[in-house]
Amino acid sequence: MFTSAVNCILFDLDGTLIDGVDDLVAAINVVLRDSGLTPVDRALLEPMLGDGMRALAQRVFAAHGVTAEGEALDQLARAYLAAYKATRYHHTRLFNGVADTLRALHAQGWRIGLASNKLTEPCEQILRRLGVYDFFTVIVGSDAAGVRKPDPGHLRHALAGLGFDAARGDRAVMVGDHANDIRAARGCGIVAIAVAFATDPARARGLGADALLTDFRDLPAALAQLLAV
Repeated sequence: MFTSAVNCILFDLDGTLIDGVDDLVAAINVVLRDSGLTPVDRALLEPMLGDGMRALAQRVFAAHGVTAEGEALDQLARAYLAAYKATRYHHTRLFNGVADTLRALHAQGWRIGLASNKLTEPCEQILRRLGVYDFFTVIVGSDAAGVRKPDPGHLRHALAGLGFDAARGDRAVMVGDHANDIRAARGCGIVAIAVAFATDPARARGLGADALLTDFRDLPAALAQLLAV
């Protein structure tokens, strides 16, 4: 029986769909305060994002001259995660146009997935809180795939959950704001779109993606151009 090809699209979360930096700052400052260290601001934290909370905690403490490794780092990461969950993501928001664009893609038959280096549980809670959870077929955090971006295995795991089949002629796209997203997409051999909503467009342009968005609402046009859909 002939089966029509499908279009699959994966999104990063932080910096791509949401601006959640203020809640991350609030959470890490709880951990720093409990450790007797001075708080950080958004400008210091933003360049450290992209590799998950454990790496972020390690970088923040390194910026304070504290080396965190092994069990000590594990404890800091657990404390950070607890403080982050305690924020209830109160200051986290969708970027302009995200909800309407996801709704339109879903209505057009796109299979939509999330591939984030954040843990799966907070990803799910944030998407639910912001009212877009139901648009996603799969939500793959760093704990779900066994690997994290830029390892292409992270995206392959998410694409498998979407039922992606390259042999059938399915097409897939990764949308993200970080080099990890673009490198993972390249490793999978799929289209990569970079976004510059919370970063310098010049930096995003340097990621070498197939297209660059500065407004999420331009995504459907970019997909049409890249895939001729």
